[in-house]
Amino acid sequence: MNEATPLKKSEGEPFHLRQLDDDGHPFDVAQHLDVRGLTCPMPALKSLEAGRALAVNNVLEVVGDWPGSKFEVPFAITGKPGFEILRIIESDIPDDETWWIYVKKTS
Repeated sequence: MNEATPLKKSEGEPFHLRQLDDDGHPFDVAQHLDVRGLTCPMPALKSLEAGRALAVNNVLEVVGDWPGSKFEVPFAITGKPGFEILRIIESDIPDDETWWIYVKKTS
């Protein structure tokens, strides 16, 4: 299987077990957080809470659909020490506001 092809946990789920960062380096996803249907500030707050519970060097996949949160979540995370945003993906389906943000706990 090609490294660029995400491996899904099961059909119909947005959880990707493997992904590539913006530099093309593969990383594994340890946890998934679905915040679809939530509005600001809940996606950012839940992302921080889930991120703090991660083990160091683990990656959290956050999937949401509130347009403002695709900016608020990275801003909230990068404002805290010990976290790094590896990648942000937006849906390429017209009128679909879904986004995926990959957060790595660095310390």
